[in-house]
Amino acid sequence: MRVALIADMHGNAVAFDAVLRELELERFDAVVSLGDVAQGGPQPAECIDRLRELGCRCVLGNSDEFLLTLELGSEEVDDERREQLVTVGRWSEQQLGDEQLAFLGAFEPTVELDVSGSRLVCCHGSPASNEEVVLPETPREKVEELIGRADAVAGGHVHLQWLRRAGRGIWFCAGSVGLVYEHKEPMDERPFDPWAEYAVLTADDGKLGVEFRRVPFDVEALIRAAEAMPDEQYAAMWKRA
Repeated sequence: MRVALIADMHGNAVAFDAVLRELELERFDAVVSLGDVAQGGPQPAECIDRLRELGCRCVLGNSDEFLLTLELGSEEVDDERREQLVTVGRWSEQQLGDEQLAFLGAFEPTVELDVSGSRLVCCHGSPASNEEVVLPETPREKVEELIGRADAVAGGHVHLQWLRRAGRGIWFCAGSVGLVYEHKEPMDERPFDPWAEYAVLTADDGKLGVEFRRVPFDVEALIRAAEAMPDEQYAAMWKRA
């Protein structure tokens, strides 16, 4: 059995299309979206429409939730960053119709699948919260606690592909379809990477395997699409990719 995990499109339909073209070339028993579909990029409506056409189950990400409420969660940001997020959020919301917003609002907190007898839990940040940050350096005991009785947990949120075995299960993050960047501070100096990421979980005779994939996409097409956004910084950062 094979399951494709996609996460963090963030309104980048150019990258999403590159991944979808790859998915069409293979047979998957299931595809799951791990959240953060539309907010942050120039193509929120296109990303939601692609996902609706795909017909897969979808996890609610923290940015999906923000787009529905325009209220920031527990993330601590300065006033300038807050204003930027809200401005782009309002613009993104205005690009969406009632049906697209209703589709977004129907996303699930978590998705569970039986993968050839193994229990897969799909989340955004963690099964407990779509804002929780779980990284390779997260203490092993904490990761074991979050895995719980699952055989595998698939997450997004951190825009990083990684896998860790903890206790009886594995935790892996699928990376980001639409916003891959180098993990360093400050955030506005993080170089963006010109590829889309996703993951494939396989189950064979009770053994689970994870494959991380990267797909190049047309960055220039994304920059052209970003001309319609109220935020010039988005295009400027992609021009450095």
